[in-house]
Parts: sequence; C-alpha cells; structure tokens
Amino acid sequence: MATCVTRMGWRASGAMSKSSSIYPRILPSAPAFLSVPNSIIIHTQKRSLFVLPYGLDVGLVGITAYFMTKLRRPEPSNVVSVFGPEPGSKESEENPDKVVRCIAHRGAGLDAPENTLEAFKYCVSHDCNMVELDVRTSKDGKLVLLHDQGLQRLTGSSISNVHIMDWDSIKNIDVGLTHPNRAQFKEVHLCLLDDALDYLLQNKVKVIIDVKGDNQQVINGILQAFASRPDLYKSAAVTCFNPFVLYQIRKRDPDIVGALSYRPYCFSSMDFDAEQGAYNPRYGDNLVVHSALRAVDALHALVWRWCARWCSVSAVLLHKDIVSPNEIFYWRSLGVRCAGWCVNRPLEKLYWRGVLKAPYLANTLLGEPEITEKQDEIEGPHRVKELE
Repeated sequence: MATCVTRMGWRASGAMSKSSSIYPRILPSAPAFLSVPNSIIIHTQKRSLFVLPYGLDVGLVGITAYFMTKLRRPEPSNVVSVFGPEPGSKESEENPDKVVRCIAHRGAGLDAPENTLEAFKYCVSHDCNMVELDVRTSKDGKLVLLHDQGLQRLTGSSISNVHIMDWDSIKNIDVGLTHPNRAQFKEVHLCLLDDALDYLLQNKVKVIIDVKGDNQQVINGILQAFASRPDLYKSAAVTCFNPFVLYQIRKRDPDIVGALSYRPYCFSSMDFDAEQGAYNPRYGDNLVVHSALRAVDALHALVWRWCARWCSVSAVLLHKDIVSPNEIFYWRSLGVRCAGWCVNRPLEKLYWRGVLKAPYLANTLLGEPEITEKQDEIEGPHRVKELE
C-alpha cells in the first residue's frame, strides 16, 4: 500500500480566499504505477490569502499603535490657569493682567544667578508672574536646579557631572562666581526643586519645569512634587526636549500640563541661531559620529511635531529663530500654546507682543514694557531733581 505524506502549501495573492483544491503530485523518482509498494504520493493544498501591499500593513499597525498609546490632555482649566488666557482672545481683553507675556528663563539668568532662589526673588520683586527652571538629579537622588550637566560654566570648577556628586558635596559651592552681577549677588548656592516650588507657590508665581536627564530618579521626583503639592496642577507645566521622558511623566499622571521643547540640530550641535546656523558641534572631532547625529537631527525635524501630539502637550517651546506666524497659527489650530526662547532684545519683545501675540522666554527682564514704565515712575522724580 502506498505511503501518503500531506504537505500544506500556502500561496498568497491579492484576491480573496477561494475554495481549496487538492490534487496529487507524484515525485519524479516515484514509479509510474501507483500499485508499486514504494511509490510516494504528496497531496498539496492550494490556498490564497488577502495580503496588503508591502509597507501598508506596517503603516496601519504604526498608526493604530499611535492612537492607542496617545495620551489624553489635562483639564483645559488647568492649562488656562498655567499659561493664562490665549493672547488676542476675548478673555485676554477682559483680563489683560492674567495674560502671560514674559517667562523668566532660568529665573532671568542674565540679571541674577540662574536657577537660584535669589533669581526667583528677583523675579518676584520685578512683578514677573512666570518663571522657567531646570531640574536634574544628584547622585543621592536630590532634585537640583541646574541647566548644565556640570558646574564649569557657573563656578569655573572642574565638576563636569553633578549626577556623580552627592548633594552635600555641592550645596555650598558659590554658583554666582562668574555672573556679570556677582558684586550684587554674593554667596549664591544651588537650590533644590522643593525649596523653589514652595517659594514660588507662596508668591503665586507660575512655573515651567524643564526636565534634564532621562533617569527614573528625576521622573519619580517630578511626579512626587506634583503629588505632594496639588496646587502645582494649576500652577506648573513640565517640559523636556526628550518626548519619551515627557511621555513617561504624563502617562503616569495625565493631569500634569505638558510642553515639548525643540530647536534644530539639538543632537549634533550645542548652539544654534539664525545668523550662524548650527555651531559648536558636540563631536566635531569625530566625523562619523557627527554625521550620524546630523542624520538623527534630520529625522527629529520630521517627527517632533508628531511626538508633541503623541504626548498631548498643551504648549511647545521653540527656538525663537524658527518661529513664524504660520508656526504659531498651526499650533493654535490644535489648541496648543506656542512660546519662543530666548527673546532678550526690546525690539524682539515688542514683535512677539504686538505681531506674534505669543509668550516668550527671556533671560533678562530689562526691556519689558511694564518694568520700564515702573522704573520711569520710580526714577522720574529723581531725574527731575537731577535736571534742576
């Protein structure tokens, strides 16, 4: 009796599945007569399946994953509470004092030592109702206000990474040694996030917390800060250049108001402006690494807007030299605020206020119309006496 072996053969085609047909196929080595004992008959089953064109199936899976994992937005009232009414809206005309125009970048770091309690006190004394600060962690998990990874720029020291230093070993270092106004601010020390938030909330100042680093310590610390201070949900927003860090924070607490920061060539270069473009490369001595980072920059430029929408941000913080009226209109059409950094020149501030009608981050409060008017009122009588 012949031995039968069944083999299933699947054949894909663009048509819908049809009825299967089974037919015998005799191996070439098998004898012509089926009655021969050692003959082998293979039955092959023919089936057709519906298969999407190449790449379309991957795209559909990606789009499905995007919408399934996309975060929800926080309460709109919290967004308005943090960023104020939309400039140019009816509410902003009825409540002009609530409109956020100037955000003190690092606590107005050109006027006072950046990211310090003294800088925030300076902002409060100049009636600035919103500040931005940077947060990273020390070795023992303390949330330290510091923009750079190390302290070389601020102190001239050799400490290149505070993440490998305990808080006790850096808390007494004077971070105002290299500041232009160091004669006015003496013995200025690093500040912890908890101390800064307590002071700013007490003085009803809104905060943008810029998260530096991607370790779980800083993520957990931000979440703990909001959990222990419910008022922060209406007074603070969290921003980051890394959308995956922001996603982790907002996924665990979607009520936190989120913002995404962006500038061109942020992976390959340390600095960027309209006049020079990208300069001060991070790995200028290694052409291979620099070229790879430029490729990452190009990819980043294509996907960062989708990342912002994926994180359901309420604001984007963009380099001022890439912001145009069309860019602001695009984000406003999505219900997202758009702010620029760093806007320091008086004429630039007037342009942002009068033309773009959008908030901006500034390293200095000098040149602000409100502050200039206040100074004129204070110094007016003295100037009159000097003229007399």
